[in-house]
Amino acid sequence: MLKNKKLNRFLSILGMVIAIAIAYSVLVFLNKEESKVQKTSANAETSEQRLMYDDLGDFIASNHTFYNETLGWGRDRKVSWPKQRDQAELIVNSLEKISAENEDLQTDLGTITRLAETVQSGTKDKDVLIKLHRYFHDLDIGFNGYKDTTDYFDVTEYKGEG
Repeated sequence: MLKNKKLNRFLSILGMVIAIAIAYSVLVFLNKEESKVQKTSANAETSEQRLMYDDLGDFIASNHTFYNETLGWGRDRKVSWPKQRDQAELIVNSLEKISAENEDLQTDLGTITRLAETVQSGTKDKDVLIKLHRYFHDLDIGFNGYKDTTDYFDVTEYKGEG
């Protein structure tokens, strides 16, 4: 009789532990699914917001900041390719709506589009990212008058107005 009580108690406790583990697993799974849905809708909203640049200067400055934050000061050693592909997609989509009257500037925007399309396609080439960064860097200096650095890579056709 004593063995049966201990066995019954053990099985009851084991059953409760298993039930709690299953309930916890279900809650974690449901929470992850809800989180994915929230992130997807948040990303869609962010993408739409980030596409709405006030002007070409804002587009250049915003992308220069992105590349400073993700590649600058040694951060290119650990690239988040999904993040870079998302940004490349935003650049390509934005440049479908943005253009420049200046021929040299339009040439640079075409080059940026081609570089961004390379990243967007899944190519994992850090040199392409560095070129994108340098284009936005030099355009931020030439077009926006960015003065937070003396570095200039001289990669753009556009050198500023007059």
